[in-house]
Amino acid sequence: MEEKVFSYIEQYRMIEAGDRVIVGVSGGADSVGLLFLLWEYQKKVPFSVQAVHVNHQLRGSEAKRDEEYVVRICRERSIPCSVYSYDVEQIAGKRHMTVEEAGRAVRQQAFSLESKKAGAKKTALAHHRDDLAETVLHNLARGSGAAGLSGIHPVRRMGDGVYIRPLLCVGRSEIESWLLKKDIPWMEDSTNKELSYTRNRIRKKILPELKAVNSRAAEHIAKTAQTFLSVEEYLGQQADMLYSRYVKEDQSGLFLAEEISAEHPVMQVYVVKRVLAYLAGGEKDITSAHVEEALELLGQRTGRQKSLAHGITVQQSYGDLLFYKKGNQEILPKELEFHIFSWENQQIPEKKYTKWFDYDKIKGNLTVRKRQPGDYLTVTSAGGRKKLKDYLIDCKIPRQERENLTLLADGSHIVWVVGYRISEYYKITGQTKTVIKVQVKGEKEDE
Repeated sequence: MEEKVFSYIEQYRMIEAGDRVIVGVSGGADSVGLLFLLWEYQKKVPFSVQAVHVNHQLRGSEAKRDEEYVVRICRERSIPCSVYSYDVEQIAGKRHMTVEEAGRAVRQQAFSLESKKAGAKKTALAHHRDDLAETVLHNLARGSGAAGLSGIHPVRRMGDGVYIRPLLCVGRSEIESWLLKKDIPWMEDSTNKELSYTRNRIRKKILPELKAVNSRAAEHIAKTAQTFLSVEEYLGQQADMLYSRYVKEDQSGLFLAEEISAEHPVMQVYVVKRVLAYLAGGEKDITSAHVEEALELLGQRTGRQKSLAHGITVQQSYGDLLFYKKGNQEILPKELEFHIFSWENQQIPEKKYTKWFDYDKIKGNLTVRKRQPGDYLTVTSAGGRKKLKDYLIDCKIPRQERENLTLLADGSHIVWVVGYRISEYYKITGQTKTVIKVQVKGEKEDE
């Protein structure tokens, strides 16, 4: 079995010379097998191994027994070992999680903490082929796309680190047979027999029935998962290209161009899911229903909107879709810099973030603010006025962006809608004697 696992490690370039690898070791057959296999692999590739054991405080003396066993086998082989202990049941209650979710969260926390302490970038986990089959069946039962049917990935980036799973190429029985052959004991977790856990029901009830139909069912499911993983990677690459083409970000949020509707529906789903994950900080709790709700707004009238997960709102905006997350932090107006000087008929360049105005026409004190009721612009040289609201609608500026625009105002008369137009009234003419130059602070002089 060693060569099978070692070849799998090399196939996915899981471990390279000089790596520091954290190994999650519960004391069960899978993790003990992984620890000993990596210990053996050090004879082929020079890298360091460090064990981490997490005591979930759920099984009393049995949990303490597992902890002591892991510490002992590591000490006997001079493998550094760190133990983390968490009251998982209490954490689950406080965070409104299931015990399984809380257990997964504290393990990830322990691995992350130990990786930082040890300067390790990789964490090895003991998921094997049967775990992969169980995961695919679980995802299939609750409804999943290609990503869910790809199951557990051999290599996966998580934040600054990488999770590797060298045992996905072998089954549970192979691992246990290898341990018995090597005369290596392991600990049994009594909760693995409890059918109250979904994964245990799949393991004890469903997978055995499938193996009765075909003894290689788990292996075939794993191969199918590998196919879906390849499909998922390809679709992900395509989605990344479409994301860069159709998604733009500004202070209002993320805009998805209406041209996305010309792409295949599958790719529309992938792009929207990336938009939602970006705003939410991850894919947790983002479902296909949220994606479908967003896509339903394509082609509808401007202003229609829907509330999605994580406080995200999607709004139809002149054909495009605007995604934004409601927050408590107000976006402040841009800072403007002012310079007043005598006018000597200098040439006025066209710039987006620097404007020149006839200073003598300003009646009150200039203020930098957001829009208010009654605001207007002078839009013709003859003095024709237009409400600011109407101007913004005519320019198809999304509602969310309108609320955050920076305005330079002389009372209710808008001198400059920053980033857009200036008022005709304040333009420099042949009669201008004094000029005020206004520039957005932080923007380049030539813009």
